[in-house]
Amino acid sequence: MNIEEVIQRVQQGDSNAFEPIIHAYQQRLFAYCFYMLGNRQEAEDAVQEVFIRSYQSLHLYRFDQSFPAWLYKIAGNQCLTLLKRRKIWNALLPKFWRQFNEPSAEEEMWKQVSADLLKGLTVEERQIIILHVLEGYTLDEIAQSLQLKAGTVRKRFERIRKKLKKTSTNWEGSTYEKTIGI
Repeated sequence: MNIEEVIQRVQQGDSNAFEPIIHAYQQRLFAYCFYMLGNRQEAEDAVQEVFIRSYQSLHLYRFDQSFPAWLYKIAGNQCLTLLKRRKIWNALLPKFWRQFNEPSAEEEMWKQVSADLLKGLTVEERQIIILHVLEGYTLDEIAQSLQLKAGTVRKRFERIRKKLKKTSTNWEGSTYEKTIGI
């Protein structure tokens, strides 16, 4: 798929031409949103919103930038918005009401992963780890997506690795050590 041709077709009014973009990025965006939000339903909703917003904003896309980076920027902003809303909602939600909501198996798995690996990381640090380790993006691509300098992202990634190494229990020889590349 030539992304530039697809984008040009959509910009010229062919709404069906957007379908290959959805098929190409849906799974990866879902994984990204799921790891950012820790909730399957919220991640599915976020991905739908990302595609709606990207379709509506496609006229703003510049061909001199990476399309996946542009798409992940929209996804990152959507996840940050949802996290802020959740924080406000949770502050308003009475404590007794939360006990009636049983978490799904996926949410339980997320709690375990986040408790061990992502505990103590900021949202931006999680974004960098998820995009680099799980999605396989280079630090330069992540810098473009987050609108930061490449050197800044490299330095933050090194700090995140050190932070994870300090805070993770049983780090030596663990899966995390191999995954993060220490």
